[in-house]
Amino acid sequence: MADHRVISSRFPYLPLSFTVRDRTLEVEALLATGFDGDLVVSPDLVLNGRPADGYFTLVLADGREVEAAVYLGTVTIGGFSPIEAGITVLGDEPIVGLGIASRCLITLDHGQRLIVEL
Repeated sequence: MADHRVISSRFPYLPLSFTVRDRTLEVEALLATGFDGDLVVSPDLVLNGRPADGYFTLVLADGREVEAAVYLGTVTIGGFSPIEAGITVLGDEPIVGLGIASRCLITLDHGQRLIVEL
């Protein structure tokens, strides 16, 4: 069991910060265990006229395929060490996926709280 934990009472959202190049932002991201990637954020949070580090095709829940820009960066949860991550630009709601969640112990506490330990 970890000595430090992050507790979110806005279930099932996880407060975190992410850094892309020299820009750091804080968001509350929806925990989506059906998403294999790291973090998805809306374009207005990342795009500054800078080119993406890459592109890849995502398959959405309805089966549609979309191409999305990806930026290399880090995700930080609470006071834990930053985690290297691919920050995908798509949609309008931040989503944190299994690429980050699988590195943590996450407890979904009776639909009331989300507890993260590293």
